[in-house]
Amino acid sequence: MSLATRCFACGTVFRVVQDQLKVSEGWVRCGRCNEVFNALESLFDLERDPPPEWSPGEAPSVATALAESAAAPPAQPTESPQRDRIDAQLVGTRRAESGTTPAARVDERDRLEFPDAQFAPESMPDEVLLAPIHDTTLVMPSEPDGNVTSPPEFVRHAQRRARWQQPMARVGLSVAAVLLLAALTLQAGHHFRDTVAMRWPATKTALVEWCGAMACSIQPPARIEDIVVESTALTRAAAPETFNLGVTLRNRGVMALAVPSVDLGLTDATGQLVARRVLAPAEWRLASPTIAAGTELPLQLLLTAGSARVTGYTVEIFYP
Repeated sequence: MSLATRCFACGTVFRVVQDQLKVSEGWVRCGRCNEVFNALESLFDLERDPPPEWSPGEAPSVATALAESAAAPPAQPTESPQRDRIDAQLVGTRRAESGTTPAARVDERDRLEFPDAQFAPESMPDEVLLAPIHDTTLVMPSEPDGNVTSPPEFVRHAQRRARWQQPMARVGLSVAAVLLLAALTLQAGHHFRDTVAMRWPATKTALVEWCGAMACSIQPPARIEDIVVESTALTRAAAPETFNLGVTLRNRGVMALAVPSVDLGLTDATGQLVARRVLAPAEWRLASPTIAAGTELPLQLLLTAGSARVTGYTVEIFYP
């Protein structure tokens, strides 16, 4: 069912929502001429009923109705048994009519069935076919100070959801999602450029050009968790106060990794540290700055400890 109504002032046809009519007791504001009128007076079904006939000035506005009601003189009370009987009849009549509210009339209309009714657009007048269909603006009850209260939460939620369902909104969200995904991919490629260049060599040329523009460099990947110390040895050399240090490293990863630095600590007989030195990969005079995947790399270096009496040592590897 698609409910609609017609403005009494300008004749514009509007679609209306049953929940909005129940909340506002049928009162709506025309989105074209801003006239306030009761939509229940000209309510019809777009799919089954033709729109009601319209002529200018058919129904008074809310302001006019209120002014006429305020201008009417109040009735003077009389004290008579006949008046008491009339008041009793009026009270009974109002109680009987109190159940027929505009919201109740909407419910009764929804329960009507017209299985044989048909909606023929060609039978409608030209002015109705050309009349634009707009969404109605709900007129909420006014506060004592004259301010109009805001629509209920379910109405605002439906309006927000309808805005996001529009084609332009969907296209904008799709374009934003594609741009954000491209930016995320570019950022991830820049951050992991060393790993990408080593795992996929075909991308190294493009990454080198990128680093030329971004002032960065491509280095062998550093994964300290994939490198272990297989063995170490510290022996005295022929020269006095000279030691020969040997360290064997193993790469347990699936790609070639950069050679780490070695932190060497020398201790005396009491375990106190007497000398410490960090050995960079360049000091080992290696042919390649990387360790191939699944291979061992032996390191040999001759160093001098001075006059310290060295009896022990420690070896740690790390990436600066």
